[in-house]
Amino acid sequence: MTNPTKVSVDNPITSSAQDTLGRAVVAHDFANVVRELDASQGIVIGVLGAWGHGKTSFVNLMREKFSVTPELPVVEFNPWVFSGDQQLTEVFFREVAAELRLKDESRFEAIAAGLEKYGDVLSPLALVPWFGSWFDRTFRATKAATNWWSERKKGSRSFKEQVVDALAGLDQPIVVVIDDIDRLTTAEIRDIFKLVRLTANFPNVIYVLAFDRHRVEQALTEDGISGRAYLEKILQLSFDVPMVAAEMLRAQVFERLDLVLGDVDDLRFDTTIWPDVYIEIIDPLVRSLRDVTRFALSVKPTLRALGSQIETVDLLALEALRVFRPEVFAAVHSARMALTETQSAYGGENPHHRSEVENLLKVAAQDSDIVRALIARLFPAGRRYTENTRYGSDWASTWKRDHRVAHVGYLELYFGRTLPAELTAFQRAETAFARLGDATALAEYLDSLPRGDLESVVSELEVYQNEYVQESVTPACIVLLNRIPDMPERKRGMFDLMSPDIVVTRVVIRLLRRLDNEQARDDAVRRIFAEVDTFSSREVLIRSVGRVKDVGNALISSICADELESALLDQAAAGPSPAPGREWNLLRVYWLIAERNGESYVAPRLADIAEVRSLLLSSRSVARAQSDGSRHVREEPRLAWESLTQVAGGVEKLETLVHRLREADGESELVQLAERYLSGWRPDNS
Repeated sequence: MTNPTKVSVDNPITSSAQDTLGRAVVAHDFANVVRELDASQGIVIGVLGAWGHGKTSFVNLMREKFSVTPELPVVEFNPWVFSGDQQLTEVFFREVAAELRLKDESRFEAIAAGLEKYGDVLSPLALVPWFGSWFDRTFRATKAATNWWSERKKGSRSFKEQVVDALAGLDQPIVVVIDDIDRLTTAEIRDIFKLVRLTANFPNVIYVLAFDRHRVEQALTEDGISGRAYLEKILQLSFDVPMVAAEMLRAQVFERLDLVLGDVDDLRFDTTIWPDVYIEIIDPLVRSLRDVTRFALSVKPTLRALGSQIETVDLLALEALRVFRPEVFAAVHSARMALTETQSAYGGENPHHRSEVENLLKVAAQDSDIVRALIARLFPAGRRYTENTRYGSDWASTWKRDHRVAHVGYLELYFGRTLPAELTAFQRAETAFARLGDATALAEYLDSLPRGDLESVVSELEVYQNEYVQESVTPACIVLLNRIPDMPERKRGMFDLMSPDIVVTRVVIRLLRRLDNEQARDDAVRRIFAEVDTFSSREVLIRSVGRVKDVGNALISSICADELESALLDQAAAGPSPAPGREWNLLRVYWLIAERNGESYVAPRLADIAEVRSLLLSSRSVARAQSDGSRHVREEPRLAWESLTQVAGGVEKLETLVHRLREADGESELVQLAERYLSGWRPDNS
């Protein structure tokens, strides 16, 4: 990955050079209006806007105009730092005094000194932490305390006059900015406005207060007194920060997302579904510039982690819910099975799933339309509960192929950041699919996989059956048929009938169907047959495409099927297998020879012990049974004994073969099972 592009955090802009919304002109115009006001009796101005709508940025743009000659000195008081137990009045005056001293101009020294003293006498030390309790114990109950308070009261008047005289002598007013008032507690908001009311008539002081009107009016409403009326008595002038136009907000979203998406390698992004998902799900949730920043910052780690594995459009929609409506996001997690389970041909409705989807809509409340759009665009299977629209099981393969969260595996990957086993196989199948046309590359890749995973990877190739290209048919079929013996036997359930040869031939059949005429298929199967390295895989190829029960489903001509079967049986009767240790269904091949030759059948010599082992292994099966009321599946290994005896040329010859295998393998399970049959044991088939 190249050096990642940095995404700006949620910081306000500080100059018009950073203004992407065109607000600088408006802010400068308003600042000029403020300059023209008569501040001889003090002015209180409100810059109003909802949370995240750029009030601080707007004030910073005003400060640019205040800095133009003749400059209006700007001092800033941050109420967050001094809220709580500290006495706001005292700290306010000390902070403003300190800010003025930082201007390093002698004209402010008298004002700063006066403000410090004025603030000190206005603030009872008994309310200052640590000092207050000591003061109470030592002085409050004494006559000295009375005298001390009297002196403070006298001082308060003289110090205020000192400040007023110094402020009145200024050529230009001082601007005091108090921002983020709406983030304070209700009690702290009231304290701030009491402080402003107390000092609002200082000459040449312009207060610029930035806050959300609704929040502050709510905090100031008390005992039947309207917070709005209270504000109207304090503010001489107010300005509502312009709302960001929807088009501009979208442009900001796209600009930020471009930065984020540019850092993700192999990103999956379906441009055909993006417009609907954005307009119906994401756009209604992004309501301010701060939302844009929060969204961009939040999606970045998710896209880096999952953008190459899951459809990015789905990720963006889910991340928007997670950031802006976390309670809805949690309900989606709870309803994930209801949202992804497809409808079987005979399956009924799941009442529990219906209740989960109904709860999801209830939690969404006023945003229920967004959730309905989410279901329609991301979770079509859930539409059975909102629109009575059904999606069958075939759709699951489509969603899996497209890496959509509509497939439960990808949704679980998103929530858990851990790839389910099914998706591990599918992702490997994607890699294999990309190599279908190159026999060497495909063989090398499949051989690099754990043997235990090979069957599931090949099975997942079926998902791409509509995307197979004709050039891939022959090389892919050869490689896959030659991998059947590499798929180890695994434990199967009662109804698991997908043996390795069936898994492979299902893909082979679908590959050959991509050839559009019988002659092309005949030619391809002849080439495939010649390159397959075992009798067993050659036989299953013929049986799958030319010896099917319903002749109408045969993919090759009967002439081609007869030709290849005769060639196979002649080769097998004439000599040993070219790969004796890899034969996985040798019994069937020799049984076909016996059936064809009848009384003239001659048992194979089987000089190679590997052929003997392969013959007995290919006769082995497992019978499974399950008792009523129990989930336990009983298994019993068996041999196709009668067919073995026929192929071997009689019991005595078969006994000789078993004896040879014992000498080579010792008391293996296969040898012991064969010897049980030789001793007369037969399974109970009742």
